[in-house]
Amino acid sequence: MLKKFGQCLGLSSLVLVANYVDLLGGGDNVRLHAPFALRGIAFAQIADILIVALVIFIILAAFQRTRFYGWVKLLIVIAVPPYLIFLTHTLFPFAVRPGLLALLTAIWTLSVLLLRTKFPPWYRILLRAGDMAGVFAAAFALLSIVQLLWVAHWKPAPQQLTAAWTTSPQPPRNHPRLVWIVFDELSYDQLFEHRAHDLPLPNFDALRNQSTVFTNVQPVGYKTVKIIPSLLTGQPVDDLRYRFDNTFLVHDAGRHGWHKVSGAQTVFHDAQQNGWRTAVVGWYNPYCGIYGDAIDQCYWMNLDSVAGVMAQRDPFWRNVTSPLQQLARETESPARTAQDACSDDVRHHRNSYVDLQQHTVQLLQTDQADFVFLHMPVPHTPNVWSRGKHQFTDTCGSSYLDNLALADRTLGNLLHTLEASPRWKDTTLIVEGDHGWRIDLWNSAPAWTDEDKAASRGVFDPRPALLIHQPGQTQSQTNSTAWPLIRIHDVVEQVVTGHPVPFQAPNVVH
Repeated sequence: MLKKFGQCLGLSSLVLVANYVDLLGGGDNVRLHAPFALRGIAFAQIADILIVALVIFIILAAFQRTRFYGWVKLLIVIAVPPYLIFLTHTLFPFAVRPGLLALLTAIWTLSVLLLRTKFPPWYRILLRAGDMAGVFAAAFALLSIVQLLWVAHWKPAPQQLTAAWTTSPQPPRNHPRLVWIVFDELSYDQLFEHRAHDLPLPNFDALRNQSTVFTNVQPVGYKTVKIIPSLLTGQPVDDLRYRFDNTFLVHDAGRHGWHKVSGAQTVFHDAQQNGWRTAVVGWYNPYCGIYGDAIDQCYWMNLDSVAGVMAQRDPFWRNVTSPLQQLARETESPARTAQDACSDDVRHHRNSYVDLQQHTVQLLQTDQADFVFLHMPVPHTPNVWSRGKHQFTDTCGSSYLDNLALADRTLGNLLHTLEASPRWKDTTLIVEGDHGWRIDLWNSAPAWTDEDKAASRGVFDPRPALLIHQPGQTQSQTNSTAWPLIRIHDVVEQVVTGHPVPFQAPNVVH
């Protein structure tokens, strides 16, 4: 009985593995983007494995002493391998299309039936092989549970740091100001070069009229998690590690070995050394934990789903039941299940945006920080805005263009606050994307729409948008040189040390 339950446990762990695979091996990538402890999620994953295992065990036990048990075993042999492929197809390095899965299922079913009817000895060998595979699966389940228990003990780094000058009334701040805004996945191509005809972006246009616009920015990377530390340190990062003690290690392109990154290696430290007050509100990356030694006021948040359909702020029993409900719906309607999961992603991403927007406004209204770094989660998918209704959406169905409209709305709110300050005349404003719109990443996802397809034209344009407004600038300028985005680091260094901004070039036009 213990062996059979272990095999059921193994089968259960394989059925659910897509939900928790990112937590195995210490869950580096999940922990890097999780502002809160993962205890509830890890325990919910374990609970799901045990619940599904118990259900399978009870069903098998009920049939074991009946004449139908042989047919039950046949059904298991036929159904389990294709079903596991179906559940875990997102983990494969290649696309498993429905047609291919149907063909493989048909071939496997006919093969098993042929062995059972024509070659009984070989069928018995197949059953013994399946029995042995169940033992290995049980070992995998136990190992997975141990790793989930390990992740449950992880303690996140600080999610917020509070500066003394934000806790009590302060006199007006008389100091130059730098505001650096990263709109995640802000594409130059979609913003200016091939903007949709029905997409007004008045705030980006207004800023363009009094800024230098870079039309040929060369990206520093493909993923935000590598791009941000590259821009902050001035060294292109090509790999990274996030240890269990929250130490952030990077490998710089063209350099040997790994090294720890903290605020001391970034522009935040250099700004502090020159008397600037530093502040960050950011999404997705643990700014306060990694760079907090050089940031006075810091807040970061990520309320997006971090492990399958589970979310950190959801109640424990919701995290337990959500994967089980998804599992049941998948057998009935895979397409509907994907849309439901997409809508959950929309809800969580919207919560991230609203929370960060509120903290951003609070920070700017104090008007005390000198170097402000903002990382906003739009226009990055999931798409949470309906530009037709001018409101947030609760379902999957909006497009990148909708989120781009929300980014414009966000920029307008921030500009309204910045321009109302007496410090606006002394403000350098950098507005950029970290990378372009990665259509090759999203065009196979449930969130991809016909409007996305039409807007993208099937072309991945890697250029992020970049606009720089210098203090007192009232005219538009254009820099069409091939301009590496990594040079933003040099621009920031020049601003915080009081030197001229080094991006002028012979072909800058007015």
